[in-house]
Amino acid sequence: MTAPVRKIISQSTVDGPGNRTAIFLQGCNIRCSYCHNPETQAMEDAEASERTVPEVVEEIRKSIPFIRGITVSGGECMLRAEWLKELFTAVRHLSDETGHFLTCLIDSNGTVPFSSHRPLMDVCDGVMLDVKAWDSVIYQRLTQSANNRIVKDNLTWLLQEDKLTEVRIVCVPEMVDVEVILNNIAQIYGFIGKSAPIKLIRFRPHGVIGALSAYPVTSEEAMNHYISIAESLHLPVRKG
Repeated sequence: MTAPVRKIISQSTVDGPGNRTAIFLQGCNIRCSYCHNPETQAMEDAEASERTVPEVVEEIRKSIPFIRGITVSGGECMLRAEWLKELFTAVRHLSDETGHFLTCLIDSNGTVPFSSHRPLMDVCDGVMLDVKAWDSVIYQRLTQSANNRIVKDNLTWLLQEDKLTEVRIVCVPEMVDVEVILNNIAQIYGFIGKSAPIKLIRFRPHGVIGALSAYPVTSEEAMNHYISIAESLHLPVRKG
């Protein structure tokens, strides 16, 4: 079994907690207006290479013991759920072999139901879930997709299963309903009685193509405003 790997960053401090090897798969099922790596959107690309799990594991080996684990992103890596399961299983065996436990995380747009992939979730330590928008109309405009309901269902399910490592929100004033997202997450956290960290990500146009390529960087004032709202809702929050 293979998956199209666009790139592997041997050591990254921005793809989950700690220093991690980040694996980016080719292919995405949505088209975010603010996507900073649009080259991974196409399902096929000459720059991506089909890689087996053993080949990728050999790349991961090179960074042990300098990493806490791996993060698989994209594109949308959940489109390759079976390959992910095989990779995470191999990494767990690798951890036993080296005596250095590595965690396995998924960075996902949330449009694939995690509850339908229980074997994968059994070997996955957690998911960093991107919540693009709460309002379905805003979500459709941002992503050219109508899968908003699945993202919300995934948020609740992952939280209940203790598999939600982080919620990620890209803050684009007048484009993303950040305050609505925060208020709804607070209600879910309160109802379930569990929480996960929320990372508010400042929009930057680096790598963005299309209309938002000229959109300004989110101001410090706006970011502080979103932080204050999150804190007033007693949400565990940080800026990114």
